[in-house]
Amino acid sequence: MKNPVLLIVLGLVLLAAGAALNLTGGPPKADAAIAAQCKERMRGQPDMVAKCDEAAFAAAMTATDADSAARAISAANNSEIGGNTLAMFLLGLGAVVTAAGIFTRWKKPSVVR
Repeated sequence: MKNPVLLIVLGLVLLAAGAALNLTGGPPKADAAIAAQCKERMRGQPDMVAKCDEAAFAAAMTATDADSAARAISAANNSEIGGNTLAMFLLGLGAVVTAAGIFTRWKKPSVVR
């Protein structure tokens, strides 16, 4: 590659995007109505009330049958896994592209006679 600085900049942008996704990610948030129902049921347990904002926990606590609870928890977990996978992919790709740019920049040109 003729311009290794471009690789370094692109790698750093990918690293920043991956880090931002990783830091802002986390468990998906529950719907406001479901979270309110969950908080009502858990009002005697303050440590559990804080978890009612997570979609999987709120769905489990407010479900009327096991099948709907399992589907809601599975959907919440799948969206969390997808976001985390994308963040890790961008971090890895950014690290590789940045390292390639640095290696190319510091590589000594061969002398042709």
